[in-house]
Amino acid sequence: MHNKRITTFFALFVILALLVSACAAPPPPSAGGEAASGEAASSGPSAADFQVGLVTDVGRINDRSFNQSAWEGVQLAAEQLGLPEDNVRYIETQDSKDYADNIQQFIDAGYDVIVTVGFALGDATMEAAKNNPNVMFIGVDQFQAWAVDDDPSNDVPNLAGLIFHEDQSGYLAGVLAARLTETGTIAAVLGTDLVPPVVAFKEGYEAGARSVNPDINIISTYHPGGLDVAFVDPEWGAATAKQALDQGA
Repeated sequence: MHNKRITTFFALFVILALLVSACAAPPPPSAGGEAASGEAASSGPSAADFQVGLVTDVGRINDRSFNQSAWEGVQLAAEQLGLPEDNVRYIETQDSKDYADNIQQFIDAGYDVIVTVGFALGDATMEAAKNNPNVMFIGVDQFQAWAVDDDPSNDVPNLAGLIFHEDQSGYLAGVLAARLTETGTIAAVLGTDLVPPVVAFKEGYEAGARSVNPDINIISTYHPGGLDVAFVDPEWGAATAKQALDQGA
């Protein structure tokens, strides 16, 4: 998933750069080459006033996964765009029941852009975007309904979803694993199959491995828990990986 971390990092950087430029850029000068007398120098908030908030999925900003890469992307964009450090904040979600409340904290504080990280935050992000058209939202691993049902009327103009080709990165990982194995057995320790990107990665992984060796033995294991625990359970991950090793992976 290292490639996804890099892609998430730069995707957030680019989108935030565009949003800040669009919202904080001064209007074009009048015909005389200067701003019209008595008019404000800017039609939107200045960089000093622009605020960006990030809400993690259940997990932390040092998880070495998408929460961390998203936060690092936000930080880099803020630094490059000259936003004060205090204008960029995060909330680490402790319980999935808090998704909407955590987003609302940034809305109530007047934040201009809110980044939400993870498929599980999709519904809460969509609802918040619809109810707050003057706030820009970025959803990582989230898509808009019209992109699926091809109905532009379902578009939410203040919400940008970032979707990645997990099947392709999984395919490459599967090819590499199949070429490296000395036993003919490989494994994948995965999050919950309730998240479509996780399923896409698994299917790509298995397809990539079988492109190298159609008879390869693949042990793919999903976490049995729900969204609230599947990505914050290192003990299960370690135990499942050990089981795969014991089976020859």
